[in-house]
Amino acid sequence: MDTEHGSVSARAVILCTPAYVTAELLRPIDASLATLCEGVTCASTATVAFGYRRLQIRHPLNGTGFVVPRIEQSPLLAATWVTSKWPGRAPADCALVRGFLGGGRDPRRLDAPDDELIRTAREELADILGIEGEPLVTRLYRFQRQSPQYTVGHLDRVAAIDRRIAALPGLFIAGSGFRAIGIPDCIADARATANRVADCLEQR
Repeated sequence: MDTEHGSVSARAVILCTPAYVTAELLRPIDASLATLCEGVTCASTATVAFGYRRLQIRHPLNGTGFVVPRIEQSPLLAATWVTSKWPGRAPADCALVRGFLGGGRDPRRLDAPDDELIRTAREELADILGIEGEPLVTRLYRFQRQSPQYTVGHLDRVAAIDRRIAALPGLFIAGSGFRAIGIPDCIADARATANRVADCLEQR
């Protein structure tokens, strides 16, 4: 394989890139396979994190968060309380909460400026969780085309991708765009892919 840094020779290659990047890498090799990968759409999202003193939040913060159904017509996609999920992410008398905006159902939301996104997330979380006063910490993170959308037919698309990949010995794909969105699922998919690579190399 030729790259801008020189030629690379390998017995196996694993593509762990976003689906649309994988599509471009595969286009010179198999245009139909690239088109299948391109069919996995990726939405953009924003994460807004707020740090509060625990006394500012009336909600008990039991559990780890919530997902907002479309019927609620809320700009929030979901929220998590980070300090309930992972200890040590804030001082003992504080809480760290996150709100998520944008995604496949609200793609234009990220056209808004940073201050508007922050205000929207803060107002929604304050209303739902009973938060009073100013946050101690505010952070906004934008993730462009980083949220794969598993639309109807996704499993059939992945099965078709696997069939075409099987015709290209030594080539493998992994990552959130195909079989796993959350981190635990991505780890499991990576391990399964590594096992397939090991089997392939032993047979060759």
